[in-house]
Amino acid sequence: RSNVATTGSASVTVHGAGFGVARYSAGVRTGYSACEATEWTSDTTVACKRAVGLRGTRRVAVTAGVRVGSLTEVFSYDHPAAEGVSANGQALDTVGGTPVTVYGANFGAVRMSASVRIGHSACEATFWFSDTSLVCTAARGMRAMRRLAVTAGARTGSVTNAAAYAAPDPTAIDLDNAPTTGGTLITAT
Repeated sequence: RSNVATTGSASVTVHGAGFGVARYSAGVRTGYSACEATEWTSDTTVACKRAVGLRGTRRVAVTAGVRVGSLTEVFSYDHPAAEGVSANGQALDTVGGTPVTVYGANFGAVRMSASVRIGHSACEATFWFSDTSLVCTAARGMRAMRRLAVTAGARTGSVTNAAAYAAPDPTAIDLDNAPTTGGTLITAT
């Protein structure tokens, strides 16, 4: 089993037996998608130009005439790879709403169901731009550096220490008429 890119058009060669003795209508499917093109080579080899895809490990089915043969878990698509994050040089706002651009690979060749999580929180919205770029609107959060995870199809890739929320920044402490003993409620603003 090997991985293939999510963008499609990669050549997959299927080896086996009984694919026919001439170029008839041999067909190959990867998962639920037919190959973009199929080339019969011999009774034991058929090549196909694989279609775009995202979802996990797939089976391959070969049709020769009216007969079908298949193998399960033959190949899988590459995991999304988040390689960089840009929040325009600013820390994420603790109340949410900061746009975060995620750079990487294998986010999908078409707008599917890509999503982004920062820490344990899903972004409020995720916008797909290309196989290498997503923008998410960060949800509210706290704590310093957080892991960022990108899910595309059934695959998830992550990068640690990718985004940080702004630290609290108190500007004043109000201690009017505080007692000298016991507990006191302090309000930081």
